[in-house]
Amino acid sequence: MAELDIKYWLHDEFLTGSWWLLLVFLILPWIIWSIFLNRKQILETLLFGTFIIIITFLLDLIGITFRFWGYITQFLPIYPGALPFDFSMVPVTFMLLYQYFRTWRSFIVSLICMASAFSFIGEPFSIWAHLVIYIKWKYIYSFIYYIVIGIIVRACVEKLVAISKSQRLLQ
Repeated sequence: MAELDIKYWLHDEFLTGSWWLLLVFLILPWIIWSIFLNRKQILETLLFGTFIIIITFLLDLIGITFRFWGYITQFLPIYPGALPFDFSMVPVTFMLLYQYFRTWRSFIVSLICMASAFSFIGEPFSIWAHLVIYIKWKYIYSFIYYIVIGIIVRACVEKLVAISKSQRLLQ
């Protein structure tokens, strides 16, 4: 079965226009991130991004498993096909928001803007570009997901940073 999947991927997906688009989606966000990264906050920002990657990847696996969506074009012939989204586009955008919008108010406003852009522009574009198909999923679910996950992860990271700082003060 795996051999058939690899043959199909090599013949019908690898190096297609959609595949090249996924490559851009994988590489370009990290280039942008490296340019705009505040190096004084690198550990905190990477912690935030790591949590986003883990949650996004796990929820993507759940979505595929329960047939909420599927990937038409895969970047690699492995499961799931959302590598550029789960490990690049989504976490890098979240990290930039986390880094540049330091107050809760500005962070939530920027989160709503990002959620709107991803959910109501980016996701329809991904469907149009034949990267993904939604089976039992709606854009509004993604909109809510982006906001809720951003708030929860920021709260967790801020709590961890506060604990770390208080431990340093005690030493």
